[in-house]
Amino acid sequence: MKLRTTHNSIRIRVRKSEIVLLQEHGLVEESIQFPTQVIFKFALKVSNDTEGLDAVLQNNSLIISLPKNEATEWFDSNQVGMETNIDLNNGEQLHLLVEKDFPCLDRPEDKSDTFWELAPEESENC
Repeated sequence: MKLRTTHNSIRIRVRKSEIVLLQEHGLVEESIQFPTQVIFKFALKVSNDTEGLDAVLQNNSLIISLPKNEATEWFDSNQVGMETNIDLNNGEQLHLLVEKDFPCLDRPEDKSDTFWELAPEESENC
């Protein structure tokens, strides 16, 4: 998985093999270890308990929950992503976007596990 953030915006890009893990186990997780021995984890979780995309941050872990019905449709379709805005107490919104990962044509990386078939004809910078 790839995680991108900016002010009140979280974007996660998911590879094909990670979609399979979500289908089979309902969870896919990634971690980043820092020199101070702190480990930050982020995960996608399929949930029966949520009606829309949701995000929780606790104990150095970010968990994005996907509603089961929507996730099941998304897994096997040409739908690229799932997206929502969540109202915050300060009047702003948290933007969540979970999408299938396209190959980055402008840099070297393993592209075999990406959604070539859904990628635009023209190269987009990643």
